[in-house]
Amino acid sequence: MNNNLPGSFGGPVGVPVAAGSVAGSVSGPDGPAMFYGYGPASDDPNMPQNGGASFDARIVKQGTHSFAESTSQMIPASQSFNPEVVAFSDTRYEVPTVRAAPSGRESPTPTYAGPNEAPPKDPKPKAKPEDVFNHKPAVHPPLMISKSLAKNVKLSVIKQKVEPGRLFLRVPLEEDRHMEVGDFRVSVKLSMVDQETVEKVAKKLEGANKSRNKSNMKVEAPKITLASILVVHLPTLQVVWSSEPGVNFIGGAGILVSQSVDTPCQEHFLWHNNIQTIDVINHGKNDVIIRGHVSKGIYNGDLHKKSLARYVLILRKHPENSQCLNIQLQLESEDARGEVNQSHFISSNTSATDVFMGFGHRLSKPNAKGMEVRVSNSSKQVKHGYASKEMLEGGAGNLVVPHFVTANGASFFLTTPEPSVFDLRNDDWYSVRVQSSILKGTWIAASSALEAMTIHASLRGRVKKMPMWTQRNGAMLGLSGGTYTVRRIHKALEERGCPISGVVISDWTGLKPKANRMYYNWVLEREMYPNWQRLLDDLESAGINVGLYVNPCIDEIPAHLRSGRRYIFGEAENNDFFIKDPTTRESYNFGTESAFVGAVDMTNQDAVNWFKEKIIKSEILGRAGASFWIADTNFDAPIGAKYQCDPDGQRGLTVVNQFPQEFAKVNQDAIRDAGREGDCFLFATSGFSETAQIVATSLSDRVSNLHERKDGGMMTALNGIINGGASGFALGHCAVSMAVPGKKGKGISSRSREMVCRWLEMMAFTTLFRTHDGEGFVTSSMSAYEDSAVLDQLTRWSKVYKALASYRQNLLSEASFQGWPVVRHPLLHYPENKHFLGEGEPSFMLGASLYVAPVMQPGVTTARVYLPPGSWGHMWTGLTRTVKTGGYFEVPAPIGEPPVFYSIQCPHMNKLVWVLQEEGVIVAKNREKKKSTKIPSLRKKDKKLMEF
Repeated sequence: MNNNLPGSFGGPVGVPVAAGSVAGSVSGPDGPAMFYGYGPASDDPNMPQNGGASFDARIVKQGTHSFAESTSQMIPASQSFNPEVVAFSDTRYEVPTVRAAPSGRESPTPTYAGPNEAPPKDPKPKAKPEDVFNHKPAVHPPLMISKSLAKNVKLSVIKQKVEPGRLFLRVPLEEDRHMEVGDFRVSVKLSMVDQETVEKVAKKLEGANKSRNKSNMKVEAPKITLASILVVHLPTLQVVWSSEPGVNFIGGAGILVSQSVDTPCQEHFLWHNNIQTIDVINHGKNDVIIRGHVSKGIYNGDLHKKSLARYVLILRKHPENSQCLNIQLQLESEDARGEVNQSHFISSNTSATDVFMGFGHRLSKPNAKGMEVRVSNSSKQVKHGYASKEMLEGGAGNLVVPHFVTANGASFFLTTPEPSVFDLRNDDWYSVRVQSSILKGTWIAASSALEAMTIHASLRGRVKKMPMWTQRNGAMLGLSGGTYTVRRIHKALEERGCPISGVVISDWTGLKPKANRMYYNWVLEREMYPNWQRLLDDLESAGINVGLYVNPCIDEIPAHLRSGRRYIFGEAENNDFFIKDPTTRESYNFGTESAFVGAVDMTNQDAVNWFKEKIIKSEILGRAGASFWIADTNFDAPIGAKYQCDPDGQRGLTVVNQFPQEFAKVNQDAIRDAGREGDCFLFATSGFSETAQIVATSLSDRVSNLHERKDGGMMTALNGIINGGASGFALGHCAVSMAVPGKKGKGISSRSREMVCRWLEMMAFTTLFRTHDGEGFVTSSMSAYEDSAVLDQLTRWSKVYKALASYRQNLLSEASFQGWPVVRHPLLHYPENKHFLGEGEPSFMLGASLYVAPVMQPGVTTARVYLPPGSWGHMWTGLTRTVKTGGYFEVPAPIGEPPVFYSIQCPHMNKLVWVLQEEGVIVAKNREKKKSTKIPSLRKKDKKLMEF
């Protein structure tokens, strides 16, 4: 970041003031008046000298006189700071000001000077608090966080983004203060503004005097001292947190939060507390505690009272790992009229070339740099996640976590559950803000991204292992349509020799008319699936496990369908197990007026026990006899609803992220209570920070598409898997949708056939090879299961997936013990490779020995592929090449043979090739003819490309 801040009063309060200098004051709410000033170097030999500049800080007690110590100058307390004499004009503000913003930035809240000068009236607000109540509600009018804010209807909502503000040092420091906390050093550093900037400020001051018809007095160049924070991990000298001199490094805000169709937790800023003071610094054996105040501005020489809040910042040694440092920030408002309910910190420890990975399955880009990432659960089926709206980014999935890791090994994660926002849009600084007055998190200082992931897994918990049958037995199919359809598709694949590990029957409760989805009535539909037990026995005798789908929602089924079956909705309604509407105190409707849908409150222990006993044990494990199932939340937990844990409706922001995680835990606990942990399995498609340690996880099912990210295409799914792996969801995978556009009787188009086949190619090299039938996504569609060419490709790739089982088993062990993802960004193994730092051709690695460059464009038969350094073999032809520095080459890439390369040093690869030859997936004759041939480079065709 730029340290040349023209005229920034970021320096310590109490700088000595001499004749011709500029001084001002900031009065603390409960302490002495603190003076800051610009002044020439003192002649006192006892005062520190630095290039003709001086710095001193004095805390002067309140009394008859307030002192700004210089040679002999004394300022009476009754004589306030006079802007007519010392202030200079700043063209950005229409009033005199005693500070300037950092270069290239606008100050979000101007500071006004002068005792007789009232702040100008606020401009006409663009929005009002009452407008927030009408902000595109999803299912309920959005609610404010606090009652105190709700009562103050005159507050205007601003749409400013969070920007750095100012830092005032109110504790006496004459030199840098260094404090060691374990293996970290926390420094409050003092720095002088460069001479060029100082002279510019002096000219502004001199011009201000002339403009007010004062005598032409020459203003000497002021000496400006700025303060900043620097946190360094001493063994590696890695900087984990730093700030720009004179700029605040923590702050807060008063906000309203609403829930909308586009954004589940939309912020509406009332003010920004970006004026920070440091009042006290305490250093203990294991921590550093910094206390002070934050406010939205300075008025008449005082911190703005209405928005004033005191803060405590604690940097503490981590009790378990010496490479970690805990941070805790707590803000407390001093005026009931202005509650500060958002906290944030700002760091300048970044650059434009940094690569940020993580945030769960949310991101649809491989690098979050340049994005504003909202970490809040959303169950939207197409536009799952969001960056800034201008990015036009759809997200990859509903598993979110407030955690990132950079390519160089720096990492940070939050432990507070409230929704958060990571603003990574700026080249030279980033901010992390939480929708709470308390922010807790941990920095990790590691030498590599993989080491950072290992440390993160040791702190947050290891991933839940998948049963071996999911790895060794082949594909897991998503089927629906009734007993006949399931048997017909199974028979067609069995005749082709397709290995199948399991079948997920998603419509086991029946289909809801005109809703294009299953009934959320968790009872087996006998009419649609007659002879269910026989179907179950036949599949299990073939080595195929049967799975189902469940979520916490329950449909109110029509009266004519209640006869002869359990009325689950009535049971939950009569026992008050549903989430409540805080206004009517009735059950919250997640459906429509004509089709009521309730959701079981997972914060209600009685409701949790009922769901485990009566739904999971009795219906799913009992009557349906499932071996595994998918647990999905399927809705956004409303921030304004009434939960059992929150009778006053004030903790909705705490529930919104934790609700899907609690639902996953309820399902896993039911398996444990039933004594089925050894032979039963489930995975979740939505969750939060600790979900991966409870159950296996998956990206949400999506409509298959090719490269387009906003439509949930292959690139989105791949980036979601990669980023999820970087943030703890190490067993990432995504189901391939078999629902494609088409008309019955005409078959699927060649474009749709190619699309499904390319998806199958990519997903065979992930943790779990799974398909889904597309139920609930496409209203007018056909099933790709009806196409013989697709079934042939499904069989081919199921064999490839099965052949990779022994290699993948080692990767699962790495995921469990070291926290390394199974599917990895190549940057994890080649962190210095510039090709992977950008957004080049899509590629990923399965472990460290398989490199895959999936085809994501239609009509491709030949691919231009970049290979990193190493000795690589082409999977389908056996051609080999030793790459020294990385380079491009051209390989055939028809359907069924995507660019896949293996490390010839890996012992598992020879066995893999042999198995695939035995299965007929690799044609041995082709490999024999070309075994002495090298992979052709593109050097002759493009002289600019790198030579191997």
